[in-house]
Amino acid sequence: MSRTIRLQQLIRLLRHRQEPMPGPELAEALGISLRTLYQEIAVLRAVGIEVVNQPGEGYVLPPEVTLPPLALGEPEGSQHTEGASPEAAPAELVFYTNPLSRGGIVHWMLEELGVNYRLVTLEYGAAMKAPDYLAINPLGKVPAIRHGDSVVTEAAAICAYLADAFPEAGLAPPPAARGDYYRWLFFAAGPLESAIALNDLGVQPTAEQKMRLGCGDYWALVETLAGAVAGRSCIAGDAFSAADVYVGSHIGWGMRFGTLPRRPEFEAYWAGLAERPAQRRCAAFIEQARVTG
Repeated sequence: MSRTIRLQQLIRLLRHRQEPMPGPELAEALGISLRTLYQEIAVLRAVGIEVVNQPGEGYVLPPEVTLPPLALGEPEGSQHTEGASPEAAPAELVFYTNPLSRGGIVHWMLEELGVNYRLVTLEYGAAMKAPDYLAINPLGKVPAIRHGDSVVTEAAAICAYLADAFPEAGLAPPPAARGDYYRWLFFAAGPLESAIALNDLGVQPTAEQKMRLGCGDYWALVETLAGAVAGRSCIAGDAFSAADVYVGSHIGWGMRFGTLPRRPEFEAYWAGLAERPAQRRCAAFIEQARVTG
């Protein structure tokens, strides 16, 4: 099927619906992958057809949108008319990781997005300290990504960046509704991870030291996190988001390796996330690395 026909079918499907159409349902109806669907929606937007993504619900086409037939009339691979600008190739997305690292968080995020990326696995030691990789991350640590000319390190920052870079996936709430999203994403990246590390190393700060530390008290953080996920399947609103990828990773990993207690709130929240297809693919990748490593 040519891109022209596919785009026209996509528009017809949305035009005849009053309710948002979820991405997986729309992709199945078109006989394409989610990854291809995101690309086609980007093409429509590039020619002025604003397909609206309602996070957690799906895609809608405003009734006032009109189809510019000339913009969609070129078959794939056709020559451009004089003066027309060729469609820019998507920026390459490169993911630097080691399976037994925090890179697993970013891997899960990428799989949720369903976008094309090139995975570069680095062994601990010389490979991470080689000049080529130090040019990406001077700390010589993973994960990191290079998206076109942009380089992003730190797992939480990468998750936030990717959610914004690929809005079609709906992994960030609308800007006006991002209070809890930013709060819990960076709660886990900052005070929670610091407190877990100190506790795991057997460091027990005094009352005065806790006042000076940004993370404060480990058990207070555990109680706060438990309260945030109690009775909830998503930590920031009603829709799964990048915050669930990051917070959920810490909870799942923490319970598995004993850096967080197995509280009922954590187990219930993680149980829902662990069954997501993207997470299961990443878990299998990590397990394979553990077995072969």
